[in-house]
Amino acid sequence: MNNPKPGVQERILLHLRDYVAFIESVEVPFALSQMGIANAVAIARSNVPRAISGLKEQGLLIERQAHVSGVMRKRKSYFLTSIGAEIAEETWNRLSEYSFSVLTNDDELLETTLGSCSDVLPFQIRPVDILRYLRDDGVLDITKLSPELIERDLTKRVEKQLTSSLGDLPRLRHFYGRVTELQAISENLDDGASAILIPGIAGIGKTSLAAKLLENYTFRRNLIYHRCQLGVGGRPFLEDLGAWLSSIGVEELNDYLEASSVPRIDETVELLINSLKNVPALIVIDDYHKNDEDIFYKIIYNFTLRINEMDDGLGLVIFSRSYRPVLPLRDNEGKAVSTILPLDGLDPEASKNLLNSFESIKDDDFERIYGVSKGHPLVLELINRGASTIEHHVTLENYVSLEIFNKLSAEEKRLLQSLAIFREPIPLEALTNLDLDLNTLDNLVEQGLARRVDSENYDVHDLIREFIFNGIDEQIATPLHMSAAEWYKKKLHTPQDIIEYLHHKISYADSEDAAEEVALRGGELINTGQLELLGLINRLIDSKGPAKIWGKLWHLRGEILSLAGDFGGAEASFTVAMDNANKAKDIKLESILLSCLAELAWKRGDSTLALDLHRQALKRFIAIKDSIGASKSYTNMSYIFRSQGKKQLAMDAHSEVEHILSNEKDPSLVHARINLARSYLEMGELDLGREHALIAYDETQSKGDEITHSRARAVLGRYYALNGDSDLALNHYLETLQTLGNADDFEIKVELILLLGEVLEDSGKRDEAVERYLEGLALAESSNQPLLVGELLSRLGSTGLDKQRRMEYLQRALNVFREVGATRKMQEVQMMFHKAITGN
Repeated sequence: MNNPKPGVQERILLHLRDYVAFIESVEVPFALSQMGIANAVAIARSNVPRAISGLKEQGLLIERQAHVSGVMRKRKSYFLTSIGAEIAEETWNRLSEYSFSVLTNDDELLETTLGSCSDVLPFQIRPVDILRYLRDDGVLDITKLSPELIERDLTKRVEKQLTSSLGDLPRLRHFYGRVTELQAISENLDDGASAILIPGIAGIGKTSLAAKLLENYTFRRNLIYHRCQLGVGGRPFLEDLGAWLSSIGVEELNDYLEASSVPRIDETVELLINSLKNVPALIVIDDYHKNDEDIFYKIIYNFTLRINEMDDGLGLVIFSRSYRPVLPLRDNEGKAVSTILPLDGLDPEASKNLLNSFESIKDDDFERIYGVSKGHPLVLELINRGASTIEHHVTLENYVSLEIFNKLSAEEKRLLQSLAIFREPIPLEALTNLDLDLNTLDNLVEQGLARRVDSENYDVHDLIREFIFNGIDEQIATPLHMSAAEWYKKKLHTPQDIIEYLHHKISYADSEDAAEEVALRGGELINTGQLELLGLINRLIDSKGPAKIWGKLWHLRGEILSLAGDFGGAEASFTVAMDNANKAKDIKLESILLSCLAELAWKRGDSTLALDLHRQALKRFIAIKDSIGASKSYTNMSYIFRSQGKKQLAMDAHSEVEHILSNEKDPSLVHARINLARSYLEMGELDLGREHALIAYDETQSKGDEITHSRARAVLGRYYALNGDSDLALNHYLETLQTLGNADDFEIKVELILLLGEVLEDSGKRDEAVERYLEGLALAESSNQPLLVGELLSRLGSTGLDKQRRMEYLQRALNVFREVGATRKMQEVQMMFHKAITGN
């Protein structure tokens, strides 16, 4: 177990112990000021008075105004008393035995203590500074420190509260050259808000340049580094960005992502613009070529188009192996928004630094090496560790093949191939079923062919992976993919694990077997917003297979495209799926597809077509006695009827649902009852709504399904709100919101927010109601609920906002209801519009 770090007061004593001699001085070091103490012990300046209050009460230190070096006005400064100096000395004697580890430039972990660490450190570091940089695992990474950086940390005069998120940034072991490149990047970034695309081939040093760039901007801007991974899409980047912004105090993006499994391009871009507008930040995206999600590309592209709206301190730097122009060069007004700075090899002088294993190297030999390597850093490192000459090889490929791979033992080649088959870093346990000699892995790491990502995980560089798979045959690759799939199958705990499992399954299995797995697990992935499933499906659909399975594949494809907003592509996929369902005589799939097509028609505003398709789906659900599907169809039809103002037809549809509920005993039908109760309440049928809400409440209370019970409770709460019992309604809503905080039922979340807003309005808390409605609007828009969007906009248009804002919201509401054909709602909003204009 790691030793817990000493507390803040102990660290303050250690810090002030170094400045005892200044107690009588007229001018004192900056280190004795509040900001100096805050810098030394890594707390906010505002927390210093609280941290030292106990020490003052014990008589261990005093506070007085003093001239601080480098500061014009006197500042509060703090000094140890004679008793405090004794206690500080006792504290040091005790903490000098505090043990920790030092990570050296040679990747060695050296055990030491605060009292003896000077023997292993390359330069002197005060004990309090060591404790500040000590990681949670008890390791001091000396490779990231220098006397200059420590001094810069200690002498910060302004508390900027800068935040960095550099989670998967590899450690920079050494860095040579790139002076011109860094200068060009810095000039662009310092000149104003800008985006920079830096393309370069594999192994050319893009990640090292990213690390150096981030190091140069440390304590100058907020920093975030994200490395794209194959097959995971852009959501991990947005989630990292949201968490990083949250640590800065900007919560909007995080809230939006929690509410939306599939971010919309325009909404996400707007959130990024608003969240980053006043934030001095450097955003670095690495391995951008690994992203295969069109939504992510469009978000970054559209954000770049508007980057001139940002403050000067905003910079976006993208590193990619692809030279494809993925960023716009100019905005719609012709102003420059991005720059492309291709990355080539190192210059000759920097290249020589990577050939330090040569005791001496003649100019001719170096020119030959430089001519073949073209300053490629990874190749130079491989040459440095391998052959001493490359005079017989005229191409990089020949050199790597003949001088490196061909000199590996058979076991080393097997291990390297086994490691390279994975698309992400993996622990050694993933290779245990291949009967490999894992002891050879250290040799591969030493040669630079494999790399240790952290204490447990290994992978290979993309360049090495390419060389391996250019020559690997199917006979070798198939068992490796099989082994990888088996390993992932044992740990399908996350959507990404499932994606990797399916990738390897598709890579070795026959298409039918792989398609069955995709059809089985695809729905789960879609529910969690894993749109990268589309790439896996596209690898299969061109093959031929059973109509039943291929119908499901095309159905999944349509669902993904629909979530992504590609309604045309979704409709085409559903149509192909329907052809396969017809061939397979799969009536249930036909019914589901008709419902999907009906939803598309509804989203496009074609209520007539939506109703017709729902009726066709209903006939099939009834034919196969699918009571759940039938009740959903009736509920959807009722929803459309209500939006059209046809209450009796909506009531007739509800009667059919009641008939199903009275004759069927399937526990899953409780969801239909909850929706029925909700619909009745919306229609003003309070008694009917109460009846079904109470039944649903009782049915779910004893079954342990917390989410379903919360939905039932929410509907019951709405009844109390409509009946005038605000206290009881609020109790139900707040409890339900707490339960549903991590749920995916966007519609009910918005419903609850509407109800809370009503109660707040009734209580005279109109400002709080507006906040609730705005929160609900973001949720409704992200979950593609047009009627709820319109309802929230109309609520915002009827609250106590200024006239202009009210009219803007009402105009938007009118447009939404017009698009979906909600005639009655349009009429209601038109009346509100009239009141806003007349000032009533």
